[in-house]
Amino acid sequence: MLGLIVQQAREEKNWTQQELADKMGIPVDEIIELENGNADPSMTETAGYFFLLNISPDITIYEDNIEDALRMNRLFRELQTLTPDQFDRVCKSASHIRRWYENHPDVITLDDYWKAVEKESADK
Repeated sequence: MLGLIVQQAREEKNWTQQELADKMGIPVDEIIELENGNADPSMTETAGYFFLLNISPDITIYEDNIEDALRMNRLFRELQTLTPDQFDRVCKSASHIRRWYENHPDVITLDDYWKAVEKESADK
């Protein structure tokens, strides 16, 4: 899984395999082998990938589903570009929406939504 995540992050930076190898101080063959799933890098090398490519160690290590890990790492890198205030706003908004949907599991259509909003307004 690490190889696919490294490849995704490297491509997002528009780096070639050779450019990443040069930044890592390793032969390009090691990057190629890693991205092809044929390498088991040392902890030191892995930490280098995490740092240089802004990859989340937590997501990479603990997420079992590769598609989810790729998506989450991409989002992780995007979130890192936000200012602290922007990041907080995104987190608060996402948390609010998630709680709203958890408290309104039967809201599926726009009509359902407006009925739920109307009911909440009437209850206040």
